[in-house]
Amino acid sequence: MFIPSAWPRVSTAHRICMPISVMLPYIFLYASIVTKSFITTKNHAQEMERYPYDKVIFHPGRYCSTCKFIKPARSKHCNFCRACVSRHDHHCVWLMNCVGLNNYRYFLALILSLSIMLIYGSCIGFSLLSQSWENLIPLDSPLRTTRQSWTMFFNVWTVVISIDLRIGGVTLLMFMTAPLAMAFLVYHAYLIWAGMTTNESAKWSDWKEDIDDGMVFKSTKAEAYGNSPLLREYRNPQPYWPANSDQVLVITEHEPPRVGFMFSPDSNEIRQPNDGEAPVDQRWALVRSMREIDNIYDLGFWNNLRHSFGLPARRKIS
Repeated sequence: MFIPSAWPRVSTAHRICMPISVMLPYIFLYASIVTKSFITTKNHAQEMERYPYDKVIFHPGRYCSTCKFIKPARSKHCNFCRACVSRHDHHCVWLMNCVGLNNYRYFLALILSLSIMLIYGSCIGFSLLSQSWENLIPLDSPLRTTRQSWTMFFNVWTVVISIDLRIGGVTLLMFMTAPLAMAFLVYHAYLIWAGMTTNESAKWSDWKEDIDDGMVFKSTKAEAYGNSPLLREYRNPQPYWPANSDQVLVITEHEPPRVGFMFSPDSNEIRQPNDGEAPVDQRWALVRSMREIDNIYDLGFWNNLRHSFGLPARRKIS
């Protein structure tokens, strides 16, 4: 509707840019829909080696009863797609597909190109409507020579849009939807900066609530495990991921861990000793802010961005 009406009234440069700006969102939309990030029995072993378990929001040994295999770190089972999705971000109802490891780059390109198209189209539309306004209002009209109220201003532009309906209607639609596309883009830029997905942001929100309630305590692996054989495993960083953490977190019932409590590395919850007079275990310190918790999936903004587009991540410098 917009391009045929605008084509005779725009310059050659716009005639080149407009088709490109319109086609790119459709190309990335198609790529986002047809590209899957499903975990199957064929690629399960590869996905198990892709990310380490951080023992905070992803724990080893969790079993998917639908797919019949151990869940890899950063994955999630989608009931709509009926599959576990690698680096699951969210299920997009507009795509009818999950946004995950393999199509996240196309999804980012989609919302970026869509934002550019809507802003660019709004600017062209406003320029063409301004031409219509100039042609509609005589030079000696009081609408030009005197200051008008906001009511008169909107009434005049309503007339301009109704006269140039195709340009005006589509421009108005682009102007109203551009902030929504930009909001999606800004939100995902934040997720990349924070080194997490939409799914993981919900998990971290649960941790934030527990921290605000004074229920989270931290220690180091050496202090938490002592001479346990588990310490040997945790001292060796995963060779396939460039970041690791020496932190161990536990969740209690509004009181610090006490000597003799039971703790499993596969769960952050603990069981306090039956003796209510057991002294406080000095190895554990109260976590007061999310800034005190390590996110091993956060490699820094540029490395996170590289990883989002499928480029190899570099070792994080602490």
